[in-house]
Amino acid sequence: MSTRQIIEPLALAARGRTLEGHMPLASLARLLPLLAGTDPQGEVEYQLEFGADEGGNPRIIGSVTATLPLVCQRCMESMVHSVTTRTRLGIVSSQRAAEQLPERYEPLLVPAEEQGELGAGELPLATLIEDELILALPQVAMHRTEECPRGEAFLGSAPDGDEDGSVAQRENPFAVLAQLKSTPSEQND
Repeated sequence: MSTRQIIEPLALAARGRTLEGHMPLASLARLLPLLAGTDPQGEVEYQLEFGADEGGNPRIIGSVTATLPLVCQRCMESMVHSVTTRTRLGIVSSQRAAEQLPERYEPLLVPAEEQGELGAGELPLATLIEDELILALPQVAMHRTEECPRGEAFLGSAPDGDEDGSVAQRENPFAVLAQLKSTPSEQND
């Protein structure tokens, strides 16, 4: 399936269509700067079911799965992070319609007017998939501690610890204030 595919979510929902396929990671321009390396290998697998719920709300239910190369923020080495999203989107054409969606849906705002090369109600499929992956990224990517090359360094040493692992007692910087804060009766004695 082409990564430049333009879809009409409302029309797909009206017809009850399902889109399944693969897309190269390297084709997701907004996601690329968030990944390790400049030319990530691999593909994104997606399965999106378009339809309407019992209330007549057009919706998309599905999943997006990928293995993403990220940079561990502990050791600054490359790591692999598997992502599988569970997508529940309500298709809307305005902010007002988004506010009226049932809570089980996140709004997918599709333009009601033509925008650039896109017609009214059209959306690049890659944009939908890319949004789901960006939202699924961890806030801070890190290897599991036992898998991280620097993980043991974080587990095995205490802050300001001696070689035997004991922590030196620090002097409280506010101890002087405690001495100054004595009651007047204590000062008169």
